[in-house]
Amino acid sequence: MRLSQNIKRLRLEKNLTQEQLAAALGVCAQAVSKWETSETYPDGSLLVPLAHQLGVSLDELFDNRAVSMADISKRILHLMQETAASERFHVARDIGWQIERGLFNCLMLLDESYNPDALNNIHNSSYIVNDYGFTLVSNGRAPFFSVFPEPACGFGETIGDGEEMRRIFACLSSCETMRAVIYLHKKHKNYVFESDVLANECNIGARDIDRVLNDLISLHVVYKKELEINGENRVLYYSHPSHKLIALFLIAHELNYKGAYSLQSEERNKPYLNEVQ
Repeated sequence: MRLSQNIKRLRLEKNLTQEQLAAALGVCAQAVSKWETSETYPDGSLLVPLAHQLGVSLDELFDNRAVSMADISKRILHLMQETAASERFHVARDIGWQIERGLFNCLMLLDESYNPDALNNIHNSSYIVNDYGFTLVSNGRAPFFSVFPEPACGFGETIGDGEEMRRIFACLSSCETMRAVIYLHKKHKNYVFESDVLANECNIGARDIDRVLNDLISLHVVYKKELEINGENRVLYYSHPSHKLIALFLIAHELNYKGAYSLQSEERNKPYLNEVQ
């Protein structure tokens, strides 16, 4: 598509008249009319302002479909720098959603963005599973985008015999430990407490508190310090809330997800874990 056709199409999509676009660029309406009929072309100094007024990049204005990783990286960096800090994670999540659709080679419109505020939205969960890895895009209640490219050695090298994972889940299977984990994640980092405080706050019996504290230490949620205060030996615990545990909980939540999927694909032909050689 020629530049003239793009200018006219994009102007109409923005519901702008030739006069309105001309006024925004500081030119006469006749100049815009001549651009749209290929009689003349915009001055080079007007191209960036023109693209800005039409809400597109220069590449889209010129219908340039060639892209490079370096260009994409720079554009994402600039986009993040221009986005308010409170919105950057939502923008990153939306970029992830576009990546998911790209992995499907979808032809959906680019302006079909993910809405993180639509808490009842069940139409944006998605996953791709194939021999090269998998993705997991959660629904609107706990929004995240995860991509798991399969390494050459396979996922099995990380998981091993499963004993490390079993110990983690054994700790979390305790209702007392889970109550303590949730309680401590409501506190700021390095919240200091003694064992009796945790026992009282989380309704943990005297017989279970030592086990719970050992679980928390194993999960790296707390660390222990033995101090002498006013000549008295005291044991204090410092909380260390973990974003990795929160990520684990959010992914675990997806195991029970029964909503609709906007995109899904299962084309994996090999086992998830390699046989031990």
